[in-house]
Amino acid sequence: MLASRKPVVVLISILMLLVFAAPCFAEPQHLWKVGTLAPKGVGWAKQVEHILLPYIAQKTNKQLGIKVFWGGVMGDDSDYIKKMRIGQLQAGGLTAMGAILISKEWAVVEIPFLFNSYAEVDYVRPKMFKTFEAMMAKEGFKLLVWIDQDFDKLYSIKKPLASLAEFRGGRIVTWYGPLEKEVLTRLGASPIPIAVPEISASLRSGIADATIAPAIWMVGSQMHSVAKYVNPMNIRYAPALIVVTNKAWAEIPEFMRKGLESEREKLTRDFVTDTRKDNDRSLDAMLKYGMRKATPSPKELEEIRKVLAPVGQEMVGKLYPKSLLDELLAHIAAARKKG
Repeated sequence: MLASRKPVVVLISILMLLVFAAPCFAEPQHLWKVGTLAPKGVGWAKQVEHILLPYIAQKTNKQLGIKVFWGGVMGDDSDYIKKMRIGQLQAGGLTAMGAILISKEWAVVEIPFLFNSYAEVDYVRPKMFKTFEAMMAKEGFKLLVWIDQDFDKLYSIKKPLASLAEFRGGRIVTWYGPLEKEVLTRLGASPIPIAVPEISASLRSGIADATIAPAIWMVGSQMHSVAKYVNPMNIRYAPALIVVTNKAWAEIPEFMRKGLESEREKLTRDFVTDTRKDNDRSLDAMLKYGMRKATPSPKELEEIRKVLAPVGQEMVGKLYPKSLLDELLAHIAAARKKG
């Protein structure tokens, strides 16, 4: 009798094991498809893989799957935004251009020479996150993480660009939006509109002879072998964003939403710390490769700043409201007072 019951007991044990083990092997309940220009394994992509994705897995109990389309295979930021709006993508890792395409008010943080340091950026970001989050929500997107693109630098092929005289007549790529175009025009250059995926080829072919860009991108696109000069002045701070459509955000359970927001500032600090190091290393590597600094003299820098100083106020009402600029300037002043 005992012998005849043994197979039944074994069968029940196996069935119970399968039942309780099933969640461990289950597919994620939700899937976000993400588009980004970042090449896999380079710069921001490393932080996504080593910092962001483990964070998402932990906070969602591995029930939110992420499929990333790296390196612009789904187009550029404008394409990602279109695909998110129609549901082909649920999320995007966007450059500063993408931020402006969704909400033009982002241009306010990109005013030339607005920030002096990353310390000021780090002070402002948590204080203004909800302001920008609300703006993005009105456009159909959830601002998940505000990270850095870089303090972008000016790279040139034919000649150094360190003074207003050298800027005159220069053909400089504009990919970033109306504020960048205005800045280049004020400097006396000729802005050449080019989509990000075409910038590298355009510089190599001579359509343009300079661009403002993050150091990681210059190395990742191998433009360090073409560009001969870098102007190291921090002409602008450029944010980068990780965004999700409001629809995709609403479709995941509340515990996931709360989890993803629970330690966002720590996640952001970890992410940008590594990104900033990678940008610094990329610039150092280009200089060691043979790129030369085109550093403005104090007088030349003062002249450049003077020419660009009115831009921030003149864009009020065109790109952002005065109240937003005033709020930002107040936070920057507080950061400088704090030291």
